[in-house]
Amino acid sequence: MTDVITETSIDLSEYIHAPDAGINPGTGENLTEKLTALLDESNSSQKGIYFPEGIYLFSGDVIMKSYNSLKGSVSGTVFRGISDSGSAVMFGDSTYGNTVTALSIENIIFDNARVHFYGHKTNISVRHNVFINTVTDTSTAQLTCSTNAYTINGNVFMRGRGFAGVGLSTYGNAAGLVIEQNFLGSVSDIAVATPWLDDETQVMLATLLELREAGSMAFDDAQGDFVAGWYSTSNLKKGVFRQNFFTGSEEVYLYNPATGEEDIGRDHNIYIKRYDQVEVVQNYFGGWPGDDRASGQLKFRNARGLVFAGNYLKGISFNARSYDNVDDAWLIMKDTYIFNNYLNDGRISYWQNFTDSEDKAIIIENYLVFTNQFINCDDSEALVTSPTFTLSPDQFLCAENSFVDNGALVPTSGVFAETDVETLRAMLPDYASQYLSIEPIMP
Repeated sequence: MTDVITETSIDLSEYIHAPDAGINPGTGENLTEKLTALLDESNSSQKGIYFPEGIYLFSGDVIMKSYNSLKGSVSGTVFRGISDSGSAVMFGDSTYGNTVTALSIENIIFDNARVHFYGHKTNISVRHNVFINTVTDTSTAQLTCSTNAYTINGNVFMRGRGFAGVGLSTYGNAAGLVIEQNFLGSVSDIAVATPWLDDETQVMLATLLELREAGSMAFDDAQGDFVAGWYSTSNLKKGVFRQNFFTGSEEVYLYNPATGEEDIGRDHNIYIKRYDQVEVVQNYFGGWPGDDRASGQLKFRNARGLVFAGNYLKGISFNARSYDNVDDAWLIMKDTYIFNNYLNDGRISYWQNFTDSEDKAIIIENYLVFTNQFINCDDSEALVTSPTFTLSPDQFLCAENSFVDNGALVPTSGVFAETDVETLRAMLPDYASQYLSIEPIMP
């Protein structure tokens, strides 16, 4: 495989060539100190660092500064963590007060290594990397990008048996977060995922498999041991989650190497709450335990401004969940727009952990569900659900949610009122109405 994508798309004269600084692949040398020193030069010269293909070993965390872009070769640049503890080494800066700006991380296979940015970090992009064989605790993500806006594009997330944990975590992100065309799943999912992935991600996946075939990498085909795919637990503002392929194991419990048992519980494929406008469009969601488990589904908690449109769901459901264990300001589920999705053995549900009363209630506004298609579903059960009692009964509106096979309207429950679809379309704000013509990408 040649380096066509990498070396024709950038000017490598703008990068420091790692071997020129004595950082060579395949030597068996621990390169942590050498790279740390080179990052100082990168920062002062405002040049990134280019790493030719090969395996680079790191025993400790690598703290990055402004302008410390890291670029590998699509032919296979591997950063392998070899810490004494066996845990994944970290690249980035997790100290809130440290300012880091103007860098990218591209075309690197992080083998037992992770990326973590938190706090005063701006103008950072993480593109077309692979995260695999990541040894962390079960709540730690392979990629964490918190507080400000990031571009997260075309990355591959894999967790095999014995490597359970989280794929992607964002927290408190300012307006402008873009997460698109990332792959989270197993080797057997790659062929299905092709319509969602760009060319460079597909090249990185092919390179990963070639390295395994050559004996340079070791991993199983099954790579779906995710406790959660994406966490966004607070204050995401005006973010986009677009054309990602996220599927994982359907096991209720995952293997724990510390106990030798299947005892690691699952959370959700995606779990977000306390957001203020997020657009989740044209993604593939699958895997995870079935709907009879609280850990299944796509979970959207107390928040406002959700666009969930043009997604393909396979054996998984959408679930809006409102809880009372939040500040009063977040006792809401406002402006939720769910339309043009294709649900293969799934449903669209709403649930809250208490019943509204005069003392406490979830304020619902504009909960609109329309023109979603359902297939391989039990027509004797409600497939679009709402509370049986709410203090906002006139805010649950639906239209033209139908079975693919016969066009009949799907059963609903609770206080949903069937409404003219054009009325609902006219209620959408601009950030949602721009997706009215969007259709699901089909496998």
